[in-house]
Amino acid sequence: MTSDPQEPADLLSLLRQQLLLAQVRIMELEDTRDEQAPRLAETSALLAAAQTLAEQKTGEATHLDKIRADLQAQFDHLRHVQHETNEALNAARSETAAQATQLSALLSEVENLQTLTRQFAEAERGHLARRTELETALAETTQVAAGRAARIQQLDVERHNMKVSRSWRWTAWLRAIERAFK
Repeated sequence: MTSDPQEPADLLSLLRQQLLLAQVRIMELEDTRDEQAPRLAETSALLAAAQTLAEQKTGEATHLDKIRADLQAQFDHLRHVQHETNEALNAARSETAAQATQLSALLSEVENLQTLTRQFAEAERGHLARRTELETALAETTQVAAGRAARIQQLDVERHNMKVSRSWRWTAWLRAIERAFK
């Protein structure tokens, strides 16, 4: 291979040319960089703000998830309490109905007792009136009986006196004959 002395010079100039183009390109890139630096800073600031906002929203979402879980737990608890309350209410209604039935039965018994009390009072008044009548009749009968008992005693005394008399003894044989003929 033969080397051409011009070739290195061409290469050198080509290299210089390329170097100049590269420097121009670097300068253009630096200008672009300088132009883009505020936008990059602005974008970085926006990205940082977006990151902060995203973290804040993530925190809020986490907080909302906790709140939702708490609310769900409270809802489940309230549902359970509502179920227990409904059961207690139904039991209370049943008990109230049973007590109402008992109360109506008791009221009926009270009415019956009041009726019986009235009847008893009337019967007692009638009994007291009858007792008064009977006591009056007893007093009269006792007086009559006492009078008759006195009369019987008097008659017994007279009979006794008559049977112990001499004339009764002397007429005994006549009475015996009379009894034999009867």
